[in-house]
Amino acid sequence: MRAIWMAGLFAVLALAGCGSSEPEPKKEPMKVEDTAFGDLISTQDKARDRTNAAVEQHEAALDAQISASEGQKPEEKPEEKPEE
Repeated sequence: MRAIWMAGLFAVLALAGCGSSEPEPKKEPMKVEDTAFGDLISTQDKARDRTNAAVEQHEAALDAQISASEGQKPEEKPEEKPEE
């Protein structure tokens, strides 16, 4: 009986010694640019920038055409009238 009690005590002590007292510090995830997918992300950003630039140029050209058709100078923006 005493041998069973001693074996149980050793088993409990062995299991208690296996645990860690402090959790390991968490590592911050890598930046996407530093991974294998970095080139894909930068390509998307470049395409988005080019598209936005093209849209802005098109918008400026349309504004100039509208202003010219209304008889205003292209630099002037028409003033909005407050609604009554």
